[in-house]
Amino acid sequence: HQAIETIEFVLGMVSNTASYLRLWALSLAHSELATVFWEKAMLSTLNIDASWGWFATYIGFGVFAGVTFGVLLAMDVLECFLHALRLHWVEFQNKFFKADGVRF
Repeated sequence: HQAIETIEFVLGMVSNTASYLRLWALSLAHSELATVFWEKAMLSTLNIDASWGWFATYIGFGVFAGVTFGVLLAMDVLECFLHALRLHWVEFQNKFFKADGVRF
């Protein structure tokens, strides 16, 4: 019986570590996507030397704001959902739930 609990404990530690690594990867992807959106949408329009460069910058900012808001907001919502799911299923269930065959 002790060996099974030891195996469950080790698997729980690995699972917790993998779960936090997933959240870290989403955070890193968020940061990198924000940088790419800034470079592609804004910096490319700021380098235009034409007399209508202000208009290109205006449109570039609209594209940057729209894409950043859409994609990164979706990623943030996914990150919050995954963290809440992790807290409920990984941490809460491990602390209080024991499948010992006793009826609820």
